[in-house]
Amino acid sequence: MAMSNVLGQKRIAKLLTGMIEHQRVSHAYIFAGPKGVGKDKMALEFAKALNCISTQADACDSCHNCRRIEHHNHQDVIWIEPDGKSIKIEQIRQLQKSFQYKLVDSKYKVLIIKQAEFMTLQAANSLLKFLEEPISPLVAILLVESQHQLISTIRSRCQIITFPYLDQQSIVQEMKQKGYREVEILLASNLTVDIEEVKNILDSDEFAQMKNIMVQWNEEIYSEDYRALLTVNDKIVKNDYIKQHLSQFLDLLILWYRDILNVKLNRNAFLVYRDYENILIKQGMQLTEERLIDQIEKIFFAKKQIAANVNLQLALEHLVLSIWEG
Repeated sequence: MAMSNVLGQKRIAKLLTGMIEHQRVSHAYIFAGPKGVGKDKMALEFAKALNCISTQADACDSCHNCRRIEHHNHQDVIWIEPDGKSIKIEQIRQLQKSFQYKLVDSKYKVLIIKQAEFMTLQAANSLLKFLEEPISPLVAILLVESQHQLISTIRSRCQIITFPYLDQQSIVQEMKQKGYREVEILLASNLTVDIEEVKNILDSDEFAQMKNIMVQWNEEIYSEDYRALLTVNDKIVKNDYIKQHLSQFLDLLILWYRDILNVKLNRNAFLVYRDYENILIKQGMQLTEERLIDQIEKIFFAKKQIAANVNLQLALEHLVLSIWEG
């Protein structure tokens, strides 16, 4: 895969390609952006492009350098990631030793640090000295979610490239090509912009079960059926997967009410739960726009309570009762 094929990041691929073509490669970069937008993949493809034997500004994927870098077994491309909860000074010292050796069959030594914001202060200062006095032709790439989590002295010595969120249409097209149903992709991509997480959701039987429980629970809440309170205890609180993904579970409910609002506004083309359109229409006939907005706000309030460690069962039971009270 070339840089230009990294999903949703053609602008950045063009920028990096131009740097190689015009021999303006910086010695250090910060790739900043949310999880799942292609930072790791772009760093890998950039390392390949810098050292590709067959092409001048991108990766060919067929020369021995590209193949070895792709499989993380090239001696001149080193990856570092947190050891436990942090990147420690010993890890930086070790890479400094490895970079003392001369280039073998590469143009650049490439250092890629994943989750660089988790460097200890000692590790960051050691890396700073290394960046200021590189032993050999070096390109360092620091991958972070936010550049401001790095110390200012490192930021000032790096070229910062900000990765935007992936647009939903790119995710939908990519996953459709892999054989997933569009209606399921739409739901997953409304929950996360991380394409790997989207795939995990689509492949998860537990997520599908969680969605079905949400649909059942919503119907019980809508009907003011006392079983909605029993479902909290029997099918939500006791379900380990839902407890671990509770924010996502409540987001599913928010998306449901948003869909009802779209039905009432004649915006059916924007529905996420397209398989349930008839139910959405039926519920929309009984709920005003003001009531729907109020219910969404109550779900957000429940999420805040749970995040603040309020008892899970009490918070969800209170949510049900507050929706019934209007």
